[in-house]
Amino acid sequence: MEENPHSVTPYLASGDLVRLQGRLTHPLTWLGPAWATWCGVVASGGYGWRGADWLRLLLLILLVDGGWGTLWTALATTDWAAAIRRWRPWRASAPLAALPYALPGSPGDRASRWLGQVRAWWREAFWPACGGSLSAIAVALLVTAVLSALLGVPIVLLSAAALAVMQLGSVWEGGRGTVAPGWDAVVAVALPWLAGHAACGSLTWPSALLGLAFALAWGLAWQAAVRWKRALGLGAQFLAAALLVALRHPLAAGTLLLLLVPQLAFAPWLERGQPAPWYVRYTRPWLMAAMLVAAWAL
Repeated sequence: MEENPHSVTPYLASGDLVRLQGRLTHPLTWLGPAWATWCGVVASGGYGWRGADWLRLLLLILLVDGGWGTLWTALATTDWAAAIRRWRPWRASAPLAALPYALPGSPGDRASRWLGQVRAWWREAFWPACGGSLSAIAVALLVTAVLSALLGVPIVLLSAAALAVMQLGSVWEGGRGTVAPGWDAVVAVALPWLAGHAACGSLTWPSALLGLAFALAWGLAWQAAVRWKRALGLGAQFLAAALLVALRHPLAAGTLLLLLVPQLAFAPWLERGQPAPWYVRYTRPWLMAAMLVAAWAL
């Protein structure tokens, strides 16, 4: 059985292609954000294959995988809640220098003792558990800010949206160090797709809808053992094919339907006890191919 290597949750699939922590992971896991970015670039139709375009693409991949991906991994896989819970009964203190003219029991004395407790809690409870993630977040925020500024205003806005989604996802799950696959699908597929398109051209509704449809399929694949969620993930790809038909790309729509056949063929093994990560491993190449076909058709 293949487990996602990025966290205690098997769903967190955001990339490790250019992870600031530098880890080696399964290619079909870490390639997701970079692949979605490339699909967005292709969907834009504005890539010129010149030296400047290659540099822009490189900066974009560094942003979505090295910047956004590191932020997301640090925020979503750290058990912030456990460290914060330790503060409530915390009584240990690391004494600070007494405030001048502060009498025992005065507000200044109480503030000094409270700050001493905070200092001890930070040193003994919070920093050992969360310090590495805070350091990664600080570096990733700087990288994200610099690269976004170099890539232009649309990417700056998307970076702000990505940070908001990451924070919301972490808070929504209670800061326990696990995330639902839907949040990761937004960070790993939808936002990189939009960034790829926005970096090379004006974002269009058909491209945005395709990015969202494939993000839905990407996230729900991790829950494919649940029949209705598997059906919803496959249905998102049917909707992508229907959108291509509406846009008068019947050949691309037919190709998407053909790429669904292997994904449907692997579904019975889930009923026989195979886990969702096994299904992801064998169906993800077909989903990634469908993403590129749909992007190329726009």
